[in-house]
Amino acid sequence: MKKFTNHNVLKETKNNDKIIIIGVIILVFGIALGLWGGYEIDKTSENAKSFSELLLGDEEKENQIAKLDVMYVPYQFAVQDGNNNSYYIVMDEDYMYVAYMPTSTFNSLNREDISENPGKIEGMTKLATREIKELAVEAYNDAIEDENYKITVADYDNYFGSVYLDASEDALSDVGSLQMTGCMICLIIGLASLLTGIIKKVHFNISVKKMDEDLIEKLDNEMNDADAFYYEKTHLYLTKNYIINFQGRFKVIEYRDVIWMYAMNYRTNGIKTSQSINIMDVKGKVTSIATINIVTKEKKEIYDEIWNTIASKNTNILLGYTKENAETAKTMKEN
Repeated sequence: MKKFTNHNVLKETKNNDKIIIIGVIILVFGIALGLWGGYEIDKTSENAKSFSELLLGDEEKENQIAKLDVMYVPYQFAVQDGNNNSYYIVMDEDYMYVAYMPTSTFNSLNREDISENPGKIEGMTKLATREIKELAVEAYNDAIEDENYKITVADYDNYFGSVYLDASEDALSDVGSLQMTGCMICLIIGLASLLTGIIKKVHFNISVKKMDEDLIEKLDNEMNDADAFYYEKTHLYLTKNYIINFQGRFKVIEYRDVIWMYAMNYRTNGIKTSQSINIMDVKGKVTSIATINIVTKEKKEIYDEIWNTIASKNTNILLGYTKENAETAKTMKEN
């Protein structure tokens, strides 16, 4: 099969390979970030401190990652409005504590064999507010019949500790979150780059394979001609007889087959962010070429030059998007 020899065509095909390689690199980096984030999450769980030992020790008690083996069914004493979490009095083998956790966690602990098979909860320690203390003390006292054994808010720390265990789903959301966010971003970008590169490469190879050798030779000669224009920033060749587009999907269009050409402007919040040229051929197919992002004076000059060159090659081309041109273009299409 005859191939193109033009160095700019070879550059465009190499760009497709580069996009694929970059996509693979970004994907690998994303996977590495995901593994790192997973490691941080696992390490955090392994290094979590015993909640009871933390409360009994002299170290800082607030904002510590801790775990607790729950040996009795938790007792709900306060519900958090607007979410699925509640405050519970929980117990291990020796002490009572206050924990904040979702209904799903409570359901996993609400079983008859919990004393024989304790359930584990894990989270971040937080300072108990006055309101939490009052509600916990009230719930505790409601369960005590003997007035002599009832407690006050002043006794709270001695019974439950100065901090409670936040075992909600968001409690440890920051652990590994940066790595996981980076992982997702890299996977999306990497996969998009990889697929874009593969699609462009496959489409180019299929398109060239469908061409006869005479056409390939003619295109190659015209692109190698000194009068041909190659616009690197828009990945476009304008030769004596052809528009050869490498932007997006590879496309070859003869000037004589173009029946309509009009500008497409893209705006964000009313500000023009990019523009391109749409050309319709005699078969009614529309191809977008010369897309420029972040419109600058230099890029606008290139855009105008491409427009004027194509217009000069075929004086029958309908120029601009109007209702009249749209209707006329319909009649000019081949049936």
